[in-house]
Amino acid sequence: MSDAIRTAHHYHDWVFSSFADHLRSGSALEVGSGHGKYSRKLAGRLDHLYVSDIDPRAVEAISSELSDLGNVTCITMTGIEPAAMPVSAVDNVVLVNLLEHIEDDRGMLGDCCDILRPQGRLLLFVPAFPALFSVMDDEAGHHRRYRRAALRRLVEAAGFRVVTDRMFNAVGFFGWYANKLLGSNVNSGTTNAQVGLYNQLIPVLKHADRLLPFVGQSIVLVGEKRS
Repeated sequence: MSDAIRTAHHYHDWVFSSFADHLRSGSALEVGSGHGKYSRKLAGRLDHLYVSDIDPRAVEAISSELSDLGNVTCITMTGIEPAAMPVSAVDNVVLVNLLEHIEDDRGMLGDCCDILRPQGRLLLFVPAFPALFSVMDDEAGHHRRYRRAALRRLVEAAGFRVVTDRMFNAVGFFGWYANKLLGSNVNSGTTNAQVGLYNQLIPVLKHADRLLPFVGQSIVLVGEKRS
C-alpha cells in the first residue's frame, strides 16, 4: 500500500459514496478492514458494524480509533470465521480492496453469502482490468485484477443477484497503466506524490467517470443474496 493513500481523504470519501446508498439498514461485516478508513463511515450508517482483519495489530489500531463509537465490534479473523462472529448473520458484507488478496475468491464469496440474511447485500470494490496488473499489484499482494463480466459471473455463481456494477476511477486507469509501463513501485516517493496530487484533484477528476464509463481503475459491484 502507498503511504499516501492512508491520508487520501477525498479518495476515501469518493470510494465510500460509490456503494454507501446500497447498504441495507441493520448490521454489516467489513472484512479485511486494513487501515480502517471506511469503518467510521460505515458505522455511521448502521445499527452495528463488525470490523475484521487478519492482522491483530490492525484490529487493535481500528479498535482504538473507533473507541468512541458504541456500535462497533472488532474481530481478528482470517476471511469469515463463523465461530469468531458474535452473531450468526448480518445484513451486509463489505469487501473494499480485499477480494483480490484472496487466492480462493470463489470460496470467499460463498462464505459471504452464507453469513448474510436473505436479501442481504454484498458490497464489492476490486481492482479492474487484468491488463493493468503490474509490479504495484505484486507488491500489494494482489492475486489478480478483475474483468467486469467475469466478476458478475463469479458473484452470481456464489449465490447472488447482481443489483448494480460499474467501472470506477477512469482517470486512475490511465495513471495505473502509465505506472505499469514505468515499472513504478507501490510505495515509492514518486507514487506517493502522485497519490497526494490526485487526491487533491478528485473533486474535479471524478467527473470523468461519466464521460468514460467503460474504463476504470476499479469495479464497484453490489450483489443481493438470492432467497
